[in-house]
Amino acid sequence: MCLIHHIAGAFTHQPEELKDNISAQAADLIKRSFEDIEPARLVDYHTHIAGLGNGTNGAFVNPKMRTWRHPLHKIKFRIYLSAGAVNDVERSDAQIVERLTRLIKNVEGHGRHRLLAFDKNYRRDGTTNLAKTEFYVPNDYVFDLAAEHPNLFEPVISVSPYRQQALTELERGARRGARMVKWLPNAMGIDPADELCDPFYRKMRELNLVLLSHGGEEKAVEAQEDQRLGNPLLLRRALDHGVKVIIAHCAGLGDNEDLDCENRKRVPNFDLFLRLMSVPRYEGLLFADISA
Repeated sequence: MCLIHHIAGAFTHQPEELKDNISAQAADLIKRSFEDIEPARLVDYHTHIAGLGNGTNGAFVNPKMRTWRHPLHKIKFRIYLSAGAVNDVERSDAQIVERLTRLIKNVEGHGRHRLLAFDKNYRRDGTTNLAKTEFYVPNDYVFDLAAEHPNLFEPVISVSPYRQQALTELERGARRGARMVKWLPNAMGIDPADELCDPFYRKMRELNLVLLSHGGEEKAVEAQEDQRLGNPLLLRRALDHGVKVIIAHCAGLGDNEDLDCENRKRVPNFDLFLRLMSVPRYEGLLFADISA
């Protein structure tokens, strides 16, 4: 486990050490990065949380992550635990939250962070596909954390358009103050260009909810079979319904079929993203984040 700490976990240093241990040049860069931004208006739109379901929060990770029968998944799981400063699996969820809040508090002028729920993988018929659900973070959990840390977090719901009562869940989230919906199509099995999404998009526009959707290849969670769902061009359907869309990571990884090309040649996802950004009618609807 110590090797994992040093190679990937990187929690051997404490968040409180940040101010004293970074170089003067790094400190100056951080200061200049924030100097034109009012802290009260600063929002980080892409903050993940996870959990094992300790207590009653309902979060879980796929069982394959916790067994050496799947060694690569097990190692990845251990890395994530290390990054979250978890040294007691029975208290993992509380320790992950503690680590995250300390990291945020030790960034001067940190603003508030949109905390992302993460829905299960659903089939088009509305049934849950637990085998392809890498992890799950319920909407109620991010609402609870936002209520517990109102100066740090704002809740972002995650709702698959294929799940039963999806529109009801959107309405419930909006009533509780959610303003955004998180998708990772590659991992959740969502085709953003599917006609089944149309009622979902209409409801999102009615509720003035913003869609934060992963774009490009996904590497952090298993999605190899469905990498095509990260094609930025698939999000045209949401945009054409008038839904505001933030494409995460500017779709910076991998390549996909050019859906506008007759021979469907493969093109870098970033180039497909730039094509969308150049469409005049999407101005004011299409945005992107540069989260790592």
